[in-house]
Amino acid sequence: MNNILFEKEYSVNSVNINFNQQLGLFGLLGMIQDISAIHADILGIGLQQMREQNAFWVLTQQKLKMNKWPKWQDVVRIKTWPRGTDGLKIYRDFEIFVNNEKIGESVITYMILDGQSRRPLTVNMQEKYNIECPKEVLGFVPEKILVPDDALEENATKVRISDLDMNYHVNNTKYAQWILDSISLEIHRSTTLLEFDINFLGETYLNDEISIGVLTEDPVSPVSSLFRGVRKQDGRVVFTARIKGLKKAL
Repeated sequence: MNNILFEKEYSVNSVNINFNQQLGLFGLLGMIQDISAIHADILGIGLQQMREQNAFWVLTQQKLKMNKWPKWQDVVRIKTWPRGTDGLKIYRDFEIFVNNEKIGESVITYMILDGQSRRPLTVNMQEKYNIECPKEVLGFVPEKILVPDDALEENATKVRISDLDMNYHVNNTKYAQWILDSISLEIHRSTTLLEFDINFLGETYLNDEISIGVLTEDPVSPVSSLFRGVRKQDGRVVFTARIKGLKKAL
């Protein structure tokens, strides 16, 4: 199991903090995306290696749990490992630390798609890539999120060039940014995010117009809201999400 466990440190600096002088959701998801890409490359299953096999990774679900959020000038250490497979699903676990204190954890579900047919491929990580996954894993998986059709539009956005990743699709972290922009400044200031869940249901491309619908499940602490992204051109739901937060003490 060479290199099966991997960790990397990230600085919380003036570039990635939010107005609360903390690392925010968008910044943390970017770190998680970065370390997973680097580790996949080390394991021989990165972007270029998959392209050579006429295949590519897609992120389908993510769940994040946080006990506290890093502050400006903190150093965040993220530890990650591939959990293994379940049918078409491939799991990766993450633990998040500051000063050796575990402050959060996350699980991501991926699939591998055939580059030509774009259909999911069933993969045994150990047999195909000689990757023996650890037996110790986090005790949860991402959830399926259903959002009713009556979620009211709180925001709308158009996919811009700066939203695109290396595959010319919208970068996964941008969906979180759209969600954050659909939440009022008052809620951002008064609520600490505890959990973030997202299901990616469809690819989005340059110039797509996305309507962001919001439905509040519980306005009191813990705050819970559902989000639903719909492509206006064809009415397709491209993502669903849930955020749970705790009202800050006054």
